[in-house]
Amino acid sequence: MDLDSKRQAIAEDRISALPDAILCHILSYFEPEYRKCAVRTCILSKRWKNIWPYVLNLYLNYEDFSSSADFIAFVDRALLIRDSLSIQKFHLHFNGCQAEDFPRIDSWIRSAIRCKVMELYLSVDSDREDMFELPESLLTCETLMVWKLWSNYINKIPKAGCYPSLKSLDVEFMYPSLFNPDNDVMDFSQFPVLEYLRINGYLGIKSFNFIISVPELKTLRISLSQENGRYNVHNFYINAPQLERLDVQEDFLSNYVFVNTTSLVEANIHSSAKRARKFLAGISSVKCLTISSSFSMACSAAAFDNLRVLKVVLEMDYFKWSLLTKVLGKLSNLESLVVEHERYETPCHHGDSELVIELEECKEAEEVFADVLRWSPPEFVPNCLLSHLKTICLKGFKGKGFFGYQDEKEVVKYLLKNGQVLQRMTIYSPGLSRSAEEALHEEFSTLERDSNTCQIELVTEIACWCPR
Repeated sequence: MDLDSKRQAIAEDRISALPDAILCHILSYFEPEYRKCAVRTCILSKRWKNIWPYVLNLYLNYEDFSSSADFIAFVDRALLIRDSLSIQKFHLHFNGCQAEDFPRIDSWIRSAIRCKVMELYLSVDSDREDMFELPESLLTCETLMVWKLWSNYINKIPKAGCYPSLKSLDVEFMYPSLFNPDNDVMDFSQFPVLEYLRINGYLGIKSFNFIISVPELKTLRISLSQENGRYNVHNFYINAPQLERLDVQEDFLSNYVFVNTTSLVEANIHSSAKRARKFLAGISSVKCLTISSSFSMACSAAAFDNLRVLKVVLEMDYFKWSLLTKVLGKLSNLESLVVEHERYETPCHHGDSELVIELEECKEAEEVFADVLRWSPPEFVPNCLLSHLKTICLKGFKGKGFFGYQDEKEVVKYLLKNGQVLQRMTIYSPGLSRSAEEALHEEFSTLERDSNTCQIELVTEIACWCPR
């Protein structure tokens, strides 16, 4: 091949020669953070000028523009060019809009509905207290399956005949009472086929009533925060006969009423302990449970006949280990136990050098704490230790010289000595020095075990990798 032929081959634009459908498919794979790149392809040549508006996924963010007017003109043109071509994902972020912009936003959402949108990501906030009403056509959209909504300015949604195909709903808000003071009810009962619901945000100083009565709901995640030490009690009514997973993270536990939640498989609860007994009584059929240590006492007051896996997250270095045995006494069928220090994190490995974690603030003064023991074995061995408990995992075991070591060591000895069917105990204590690791290995290898098949594994190695 001569030089001219090589130059011609190099200059040939094979990508531009691809059909429009393939080019749109390629641009649809751009992640949201690279959405500008997809739009900027329009300046490559005349061939690319009107390709990007036809992509399946549209990401429209006013922050990418110098003014609201430019953003509005851009969105108008993008939707006009594509006409009724199908949209798979429609991301619309227009914060700081004015009331006069609401008709435009309404028309954009209607356009997405006409294009049979399947996933809608909507963030609309106003500089003033004007409320934006969702178009009625959205409530009956038959193609919408995923909806993420970030806004305090959406008027309450009608209760019947809505969202016939919606499977996933993610709602996020911040101080909604400031902009809609007359509304204290959030009703999520108008979704006949909804399977995933996440409620997240700051509620402010007003108490709210949440009604969640969803026949097909399988996963419910609630994450609410409060500020300035003003804790208001919110009310949740949950009727979900198909619910399998429940995650609750609150600064101050709300009042929960559970109806028809016997199908619950997994629950993950991080909150204050007040009202914990009533809460746990409502989910007593759960099979896998993660709780903070402040919930431990409440757990010991309820019967969990179906519980097979329990994880307790210790919120402080000082923990009343006697609570653990009280909890185990109520869990006759427990098969797996995990106890994890909240501050425990798997350390990282930087290149070829080991990163040693020093927890100086947790180290105990030997002259004060060395001979003090706060834990004593219970009078009766919990039934689960005698017949069901097979695996135990302790994460964040600090080793000799750290606050609480004596208690943790005695608990380990007790569990090994009385675990008649125990198969494995795994102890994570990363960041130890070589000498401390060897001493811990030697100490654990001599501990008495009631189960002949029980294996003890001490994990001190670095488990993840980080860039230099």
